Amino acid sequence: MEKDIKQIEMSNDELMKKWLSIFGKNVDKGLIEEHVTSYGNLLWHLFTWGEVPCLKGEDAKKAFDELQYEEAIRFYDGYASHIEKVSTIGKISAKAVEKDRESDVYIVAKDFSWTYVRTHETGLGPYLCRI
Repeated sequence: MEKDIKQIEMSNDELMKKWLSIFGKNVDKGLIEEHVTSYGNLLWHLFTWGEVPCLKGEDAKKAFDELQYEEAIRFYDGYASHIEKVSTIGKISAKAVEKDRESDVYIVAKDFSWTYVRTHETGLGPYLCRI
């Protein structure tokens, strides 16, 4: 069941930088600057432009639902390096994330071992990346 548990103790900027440094570790920094963090781009472009290995679509949803965790970090947006509404949540299903009407939804393990992203674009995503 989805519920906010508490705010996380990291600034939005710190969280975004950590997310990028872990999931974009092997992506050229110039590519990240041009296609992920610059104006007009989105953080999830890491999985398209950056070609970070990940599960996509139905495979990502199924694998996300099979993950075992009690808490994760959720944030929204990711447009031009801006994230908002950061919170810690309990276990949530891909179906519940799909129903979330916010633009782009990012969920990441508290230890940053995986991330799940539901994009606003039909036909792109969702993405599940495991480290």
